[in-house]
Amino acid sequence: MEVIITAKHSNVFYVYKKDLDADEGHFEPVEKAVSCKNDFELDLFKYKGNVYEGRTGCKFITEAELYNLAFKMKSIGGVEAFEKKVDDLLKLTGESPRYTRPDERKKDIFPPDPKSEDIVFARGVDGKKHYYFRFEFDGVELFTLKNQKEYFHSVFVQCEGYMIAIGQNNSLENIAKRVKGFENGIKSEIERLFNESLENPQKWADPFFAEILGRVDEAKAHNAPIREAREQENRQRDAEYEAKRIAAEQAEKAEYEQAIKTAESKILNKEAVLNDDIHDKSLIMQLFREHNIAVPLKTQGWIINALHDIHYDENKERWSYQYYSKSRDSTVFFDYLPLLVSAVQTKQQFEKMTQNGDNEPPTDNFTEEENEDDMEI
Repeated sequence: MEVIITAKHSNVFYVYKKDLDADEGHFEPVEKAVSCKNDFELDLFKYKGNVYEGRTGCKFITEAELYNLAFKMKSIGGVEAFEKKVDDLLKLTGESPRYTRPDERKKDIFPPDPKSEDIVFARGVDGKKHYYFRFEFDGVELFTLKNQKEYFHSVFVQCEGYMIAIGQNNSLENIAKRVKGFENGIKSEIERLFNESLENPQKWADPFFAEILGRVDEAKAHNAPIREAREQENRQRDAEYEAKRIAAEQAEKAEYEQAIKTAESKILNKEAVLNDDIHDKSLIMQLFREHNIAVPLKTQGWIINALHDIHYDENKERWSYQYYSKSRDSTVFFDYLPLLVSAVQTKQQFEKMTQNGDNEPPTDNFTEEENEDDMEI
């Protein structure tokens, strides 16, 4: 991929605005602009819903189009064509102060609001920077996350540009007292805790403390065997969990197969089969599936939710069923019930023939004109 090697620039963004009733314009600094990283290493920044080019301060695309920047670059002819467009615009606008004053700082252009002087941008334990609110309590400088300044959920102290959590859900009195108790300051306390962990082969050395103290290599060396032991424990725990899962799966499978076998045996003996739940599945619906009998989706729902049992009616000499009174009767289930009974009987015949050494499957008791479509509605 081609990239543009950008010159040094400041962290202040400027937008080029054309003056009214004039052919020329001027650069205007914008405070709430955000740098826009991209795969082409173009100096772009976002401001009020648009994306601007850094050297010219001219609008390039809308922020909504940014997700498809690669397509936009391709449509204008690639990086070289983009560079040419920028060079042509520079003849009109001149170079942005972002480049002509590369050492300029935002606070030089935008003096801090007195109300925001207590807002600090610092790195936390997660390695990311956050906004913190500075306040003083009992002569101790403390911080809390900016969005928590009303109730001080977490309280921090600053050390070497990092924010160290010093109290959570604790009273400010206790936190201030604790900080005052650090004889040589917070950094010395961090070093004491870090050294204490290095002296204990079983204790994890805090990488965050190591980074503050500049002792990352020591922490890595100390933590390596601890990490290996923990990973071994995790592997063993995972293996035990997998063994339990397989055992439970096999037990569930055996229970399921036994339930199907028992239900089939009851059908062969003309006994009633209750539509019990077998691992959150309808037993009778599973019988249809086990015997590859296609049942319409609507009827499947009725079997699962409404059917109570199937049973042999001695008076009518045929299989029948019962359903829950809160449900409506099925108009087609009677058409599929004989297919299930027949399939169970056919399976029994085939198993007997297999046991006798005859590998030929039994012939279905259908006429030549009948087929699966004739049997289903």
